[in-house]
Amino acid sequence: MKQIRLVLAVILGAAFGLSANATTVLTEQFQDYATGPLGSTGTGQTGGVPGWNTAKSHIVVTNGSGSLDGTALGLVASAGDRVFIASTANTNDNFDAATGVPNGCYNTFANKFSPPPAFPGTNAANLYTSFLYQFDSNTNFWNNAASIIAFMNRENSGLTTAGVQYWQLFARSNSVNTVQLGIAKNVFAAGNTGVTNWVSTPVSVGQPFFVVVRLQIVATNNQTFYTNDEVDLWINPPANTFGTNEANIPTPDAVSPPGDGAVDASTTGPGRFAVTDNGPKAELDELRVSTNWADVTPPFGQCLTASVTTSPTNVTQVGGINTRFIVKAANSTAPTYQWQISQNSGATWANINGAVHSTYTTPNLQYPGDSGTQYRAIINVACDGSSATSSVSTVTLTAPVNTAPGVIMNDTFPSTSFRDVGPVTSTHSVWFTGSANPSASSDLVTDPGGTGMIATPIAGNSSLYLGYFVTLTPTSRLPVNLAVGNQITATLNFIPNSFGSFTNNGSLRFGLFDSADASSTNYTADDPTLTGSLGNGLNVRGYMLDLDFGKFFSTSNPLSLYARNGLGDNNLMGTTGDFASMGSGPFNGAYSNVAAFQAGTTYTLALTVARTATNNCTVTATITGGSLNLTYSAADTNSLGYHRFDTMTVRPNKLENAADTFTFPLFNVQVASVPVAVSSVAITSIKDVFIGATTNVNTNSVTLTWQPTPAVNASLFFVQRKDNSLTDAWSTVASQLPSTTTNFTDIVTNNVSFYRVFGQ
Repeated sequence: MKQIRLVLAVILGAAFGLSANATTVLTEQFQDYATGPLGSTGTGQTGGVPGWNTAKSHIVVTNGSGSLDGTALGLVASAGDRVFIASTANTNDNFDAATGVPNGCYNTFANKFSPPPAFPGTNAANLYTSFLYQFDSNTNFWNNAASIIAFMNRENSGLTTAGVQYWQLFARSNSVNTVQLGIAKNVFAAGNTGVTNWVSTPVSVGQPFFVVVRLQIVATNNQTFYTNDEVDLWINPPANTFGTNEANIPTPDAVSPPGDGAVDASTTGPGRFAVTDNGPKAELDELRVSTNWADVTPPFGQCLTASVTTSPTNVTQVGGINTRFIVKAANSTAPTYQWQISQNSGATWANINGAVHSTYTTPNLQYPGDSGTQYRAIINVACDGSSATSSVSTVTLTAPVNTAPGVIMNDTFPSTSFRDVGPVTSTHSVWFTGSANPSASSDLVTDPGGTGMIATPIAGNSSLYLGYFVTLTPTSRLPVNLAVGNQITATLNFIPNSFGSFTNNGSLRFGLFDSADASSTNYTADDPTLTGSLGNGLNVRGYMLDLDFGKFFSTSNPLSLYARNGLGDNNLMGTTGDFASMGSGPFNGAYSNVAAFQAGTTYTLALTVARTATNNCTVTATITGGSLNLTYSAADTNSLGYHRFDTMTVRPNKLENAADTFTFPLFNVQVASVPVAVSSVAITSIKDVFIGATTNVNTNSVTLTWQPTPAVNASLFFVQRKDNSLTDAWSTVASQLPSTTTNFTDIVTNNVSFYRVFGQ
């Protein structure tokens, strides 16, 4: 029976002209996803390329819910589950009132310079997207008119940014039980003259319908390419055209022709498919993206047997970090995946619980116990009962070398140094940016006057400045490796020199990353790929601070910490979708509209990562200077505790959201022991402490006593104090007290003071 089905598949392919060299970019059937918001941690393939990002509470996958059935429409039988979209039109969670663009959950199906292939706007191409959809009601459309239910976005831009869409699928009520659909290009872009082109035949509520959208990228020249693109829409196209070649594609039901509006004007190209909760209650399934019609319209009865088109490869890396495997089965019908592990040279294999997607990220692999471990993937296709096994990947681990406490880098950027010339020394870091032209505005310049390194953000585009603080060469790729109980602190002083071009707040991002273990080439000179949307981010691990930057804060919690989990993306810091959120602070923050950054003032950023256990880290960000004293700290519960670092990065959003220029007077990196908390602190005596000013007493004092935690052998103790628990920073009033000291008396000057004691 298996042979008969295989012959049938060949006959169907020949009859319909099925592409022999399919360029399938994405096939998403929501198989083996945990129940929860689409794109949340553990729910599907998150953070990679392809992968889901920006989880929304109203867009969820329910494990075991089953699929939408498109077989009556002529589609191949579905596998897996489906997405449920709640009816939440015009709420703050899904709508950006300033731009008029709905928010949503998106899949990054392509990214510049990383697989799968990119689709730059200057290269002519067809990009097809298809999916099954069902309205469960026809009420609650945005603004009582029409809602965007799905759209395609630039591969590196936020979803609520106006003007970066390639097409938008609209829906509006047609009658009591029907909905009308229409296609448009970027209707929210400033000055856009485009309209929504509606399909004449409506769809029924409660019935699945099949959507196909074709984006025709027409690249005539670099100046007008974005006005020539065409977008075509089919709703329930004829089943006898499914799987056919490009010459036999049916006539579209609606067209947004060249000149009817314009797609995104950037040359970057499309790469994000977004589904919104901006309209009626609905369901989504069977999402496909490809460069040809046949791949996105698999016909009923088609069965492509299990095959492996890309296998995982052998890995050699340092112990203590994870690794990531990829397998592809692009020419298989509804493939399912099961990763297996062998710890006896392949004699026996065991299924890895929960490893049921095309990518698999291991736990942190420890040296020497995990060295020699092998991994493979089994591909199964249900329609003919076939299976295929990938090649075996063997992981070889090397011993990590812990970095001793001390100063790693102290760079004051003297006038005699060149920021892009090596080697890296303990007093000279090496920095690169996106322009190879020394006179370009995006370039970093060492000030001849000796004030520091000067950066000029780019107007209208994000910049990226990347600095190495250890030598990264093919023979010496040794990042800072934290032993358990040690921490790294990267300190960068910065001065916003003026705000002449400033219009509104933006995100100023700082990153602390591990580039050496990314198995990619590190930068040796300024490079066009060093932009705010790139940065050689493939497999780079680390942490990022997203700072609300402006003259006044626009949010109550201006410090947001992130752990990088989008290891399959070449975009280093361009999107928070590649990161797992660690929350925002300071705690109990009320900083909205509070004065923030002032011209000519020196501010100090300190990023600290403390390795508290084998697979646990705590990250702390601190901003001080002027009137600011902000701190936010969070334990990394999303990743596996990154503890190797060699790179510091800075990413201004663009000139209009930053300063005209920044000066960086100091870059310092240190490794130290993690401060050890004592088990208890008590006030044992209070002398002449009073409230009010009716008595002139000069002997106000408190005595603190403490007891070291038995498991900690602290040799020195420190006492710190602050007078306001929310806004003040801790100041040290006693340092390096010997281990025999268990008390300290402090003279107080305020009515209320707060104390803490820690040991090292």
